[in-house]
Amino acid sequence: MSINGKWKFEDLTWPEVNEAAEKGLIPVLPVGTIEQHGPHLPIKMDRWTATEISKEACKRNQERLLFMPPISYGYTTHVMDFPGSITIHHETFIRYVLDVLKSVAYHGFKKIIVINGHGSNMPPLDLACRRANIETTAEVSLAAWWGLVTVDPDFMPKWRESIFPGGCAHSGEAETSLGLHLDETIIKMQEAKTEMGTGEGSKYTWVDLFAPGPINKTTWTSTYTNSGICGEADKATKSKGQMIFEEAVSNLIEWGDEFYNTPKAERVDHHSIKPDFNTPG
Repeated sequence: MSINGKWKFEDLTWPEVNEAAEKGLIPVLPVGTIEQHGPHLPIKMDRWTATEISKEACKRNQERLLFMPPISYGYTTHVMDFPGSITIHHETFIRYVLDVLKSVAYHGFKKIIVINGHGSNMPPLDLACRRANIETTAEVSLAAWWGLVTVDPDFMPKWRESIFPGGCAHSGEAETSLGLHLDETIIKMQEAKTEMGTGEGSKYTWVDLFAPGPINKTTWTSTYTNSGICGEADKATKSKGQMIFEEAVSNLIEWGDEFYNTPKAERVDHHSIKPDFNTPG
């Protein structure tokens, strides 16, 4: 169901955008940021991972998915002690993402998928997607790429060797493995090492992509890591990265099919006295 062989939103003409919306294609919007990822990974990691996973899923499932140009910058203020990090104020970021989602919905698309690559984007992205769901007629679903590899509880033991939790917090085993899979020529594995970072030794404040601690204490990144690594980067391999990539892509494709085939639930107003002004907020 690609449009004249095109599966990228930016390659369409405006009449083809109409056709894509009429066919019910689901735009997939990758969102990342530009921030430090230790001395061994490029600063593009969060934009890179979200984009490549989204792109591959759209390429493989052109019957359902339409690849959107990525949003490259996000909310990264806490990482600004490390050179190269670029941050967007959280209110600006929410508004920007919301405007993109509303624009897509305005053109007739009824379902949209947002794929995130940066942990601290999740709170503002959640708000942006919630607002789009309430303020438009479209349905927006949000996932981080690492969430896509937790669908099968038996998957993580197949690749993970780092300590759990903590070994895959930031620039650790998972992200470094993905980087090796995507382009090992730019990954400096000689600089990869273990630095556990947040919550080491605490049963409350540990951080991991796959299991955040029960207490959140997000603060300046430089207060808990000298290298920018939080996890066991030295346990990463290219083969692990390929496994993680394939799992994320296949689950995104599967979700796209399920999302496509799931009717939108109808809103029900339970007031006995009907509101006579718009919903607050």
